[in-house]
Amino acid sequence: MQSYTLKNWSYRQAGTDTWKPARKDLETTEIHPDLFANGEIVDPFVDDNEKSLQWIGEKDWEYKASFDVTDKTASNHLLIFEGLDTFADVFLNGHKILSTESMFVQYQKQVKQYVQLDGPNELRIVFRAALLVARELEKKTFKAKGFNGESSRMQIRKAQYHYGWDWGPLFMTCGPYRPVRFVSYNSRIEDMYAKVSVAKDSASVDFQVSLDVTGPSVLELSVKSPDGHEVHHSKQDAVSGDNSIRFSLQNPQLWFPFSHGTPHLYDFTVSLKSQQGLETVTKRIGLRKVELVQEPFKDQPGTSFYFKVNDVPVYSSGSNWIPAHSFQTCLTKRDYEEWLQLMVDGNQNMIRVWGGGYYEQEVFYTECDRLGILVWQDFMFACGQYPAYPEYIKLVSDEVETQLKRLRNYCSLVLFAGNNEDYQVAEQVGLEWDKSDTSGHYEHTNFPARTLYEGVFPKLVSKFYPEVPYHPGSPWGGQDTADATIGDIHQWNVWHGSQEKYQDWYKLGGRFVSEFGMEALPSRKTYEACITDKSELYPQSYLVDFHNRSDGFERRLALYVIENIKVEGLDFDSWIYATQLMQAECLGYAYRCWRREWRGDGRRYSGGAIVWQINDCWPVASWAIVDHFKRPKLAYYSVRRESRPVGVGMYRNESKDPDPVLDIPDQEGAPFDYRPVHLAVDIWGVNSSLKDVKGTLKVDAYNVSTGERVGGLDDQSVVLKANQTSEFVKNMKISNKIPVVVYSRVVDEEGGIVASAGDWPQPLKYLKFPDRKVEIVVEKDQVVLTVNKPVKGVELSLESDLFIDDNGFDLFPGDSKVVKIKGLKSTDSVKVHYYQKQ
Repeated sequence: MQSYTLKNWSYRQAGTDTWKPARKDLETTEIHPDLFANGEIVDPFVDDNEKSLQWIGEKDWEYKASFDVTDKTASNHLLIFEGLDTFADVFLNGHKILSTESMFVQYQKQVKQYVQLDGPNELRIVFRAALLVARELEKKTFKAKGFNGESSRMQIRKAQYHYGWDWGPLFMTCGPYRPVRFVSYNSRIEDMYAKVSVAKDSASVDFQVSLDVTGPSVLELSVKSPDGHEVHHSKQDAVSGDNSIRFSLQNPQLWFPFSHGTPHLYDFTVSLKSQQGLETVTKRIGLRKVELVQEPFKDQPGTSFYFKVNDVPVYSSGSNWIPAHSFQTCLTKRDYEEWLQLMVDGNQNMIRVWGGGYYEQEVFYTECDRLGILVWQDFMFACGQYPAYPEYIKLVSDEVETQLKRLRNYCSLVLFAGNNEDYQVAEQVGLEWDKSDTSGHYEHTNFPARTLYEGVFPKLVSKFYPEVPYHPGSPWGGQDTADATIGDIHQWNVWHGSQEKYQDWYKLGGRFVSEFGMEALPSRKTYEACITDKSELYPQSYLVDFHNRSDGFERRLALYVIENIKVEGLDFDSWIYATQLMQAECLGYAYRCWRREWRGDGRRYSGGAIVWQINDCWPVASWAIVDHFKRPKLAYYSVRRESRPVGVGMYRNESKDPDPVLDIPDQEGAPFDYRPVHLAVDIWGVNSSLKDVKGTLKVDAYNVSTGERVGGLDDQSVVLKANQTSEFVKNMKISNKIPVVVYSRVVDEEGGIVASAGDWPQPLKYLKFPDRKVEIVVEKDQVVLTVNKPVKGVELSLESDLFIDDNGFDLFPGDSKVVKIKGLKSTDSVKVHYYQKQ
């Protein structure tokens, strides 16, 4: 048997004569990186070079590679195209063998009659300009409505963000972006699928193997437990087509998300023995049961929306994931490992693969399995009105079948969602539809894509991966997509929409918030990497603005910064810090408020918060909490702190006495309402572990200006109950005459801090911080900080990009803050900045 992945591609513009080498030794590639590698274009990410490179997407391009046949006795010669972007005509030794229309479908072609056994075989692929094809298709169908990119994008099955988005550039690239494999064989393992059913103390496995065999053959399966012991071994005669091996495991080691247990994986090794030889394939598979719980409440409207894994309720704290590069083939295995490790290091147990990119590479899901990260997987439809004519439905059905078969052995997958915001688009353009119609056939309505989301997709999921729940869209539920009591919501009334104050996140939550966010600038280092003219490195420059794609970002970013943060100056570094501190405060509020609503059995009022977004596809100011070069913003750390397994939460309540003259209970927000404000703080604990945590609650109140302790509470013993919120203090009164910060922490028997939090007067811009002294001691792999008075937003910065395990934190008198920085030397320079540093 021969299995060879083609590499060392060459390319040329269609209609020209000269072939040029693509990037060396790569199995996958795309036209923009190849042109840049050969010096034919400027760096697409630098300055405003994007504007001058649009011609590339309007041209046809060709790729070629060669291979030899080493197994000349094989009866089958097969070419497998795991992903061609997008419209391609494929020629083998001059013979046209295939035409493709989707970058999401895997194509296979038996090519025995075209293969040369002696001498090299040439594979040539002509990629037609998808932009031009889409525009022609749109003329024949209809001009759709949508957010982001031009309307023709919805006519074709290509990554939608290639058309540009409100965080990404417009690069209509093409190429063999997934591997092309040549396989010669007589007998072959085509596919395998471990269909797992988990009961209380056992797991049943229906292991299905698809084979193409010639002559007598034996199928053998060996299963090893996570600790390396063989727990199953079987042999049986192999037949072409489907083969099934059923067995049970007692007291299995189940796969859990890292936040609730260990992500155990079993090794399934399949061997096919035939007269022609032996083929062996091993897959690492986790045994788990996943449920999406949507149950009515007794005391609140609507239904829950949260996940159970192996009967354990899981609060989902995580991030949305967009493609991590405008050109996917520029990403390495290490890139994926580092990105997903950032998720784990950030205490984020769920990642949502957004529907405007692509179904991710194998390494992405493999790492999520290994690390224990839950995956919410959108199908690749985003922010638009998609067609549903018969040929389109067939093409999309092939896509979904391809991806379900490819992904169904990954245990990290816990949800498939039909689309991203397509129902919202339908609402905003005024479409009306009968929600009581559950026929699954809506081709002739004004919302034909419902046929996909409510008819085709759920049937395919049920057929190919029924262990994973299906959700028609995101957001979806209730009478409309804004219904916060049913399903999931995208809460964009902070930043977009009505631009609410972020201190009011508690009013804006839902059963599951699958999108919300706030913008901030990336680090100066990131700008220096993408802007060549250093005189442009100031907040309002053309090139700084060019690297921000959000509509109206100048007004919105200024609104939230000026409303909340005292800006120390409009120099670049001060503005970067101000936007990052504001973003960190904003997102911290959201996680803190919503996680409080994880209240235990029958009262899981909020099942999760998934921030928009963890990453960027190029150097840009966006909602990402980690920038394109994997440099965390301060918000990454605020999310990390609020998502800790054990934490403390606080919220400041404000109230006023009824008006004695007008007899009005409350005139909140009315101008010239000078009634005294009464302030009180709630304090609670959160615990996502499966064991109760005991400790002592300590609460101190400080005058922000003077640093003097002005109150607090007596120490009290507390229990943070397992996997829920525990309320500790209700309406602790604090002064309204002076600015008071409340510092709470839970300590263990030895006095070590288990969890802590500070609640500051709002807005922060009114506070004054005179006479602050932050002492720092740099040691190997860590720094130790102390402070004489309460300090807000301490930022550490280094010359090198070492990972800092906490940043943007608050400091209080009497505590030593230890920050781990692996690789730090005691002689390294560590800069310290903090809010309103004098």
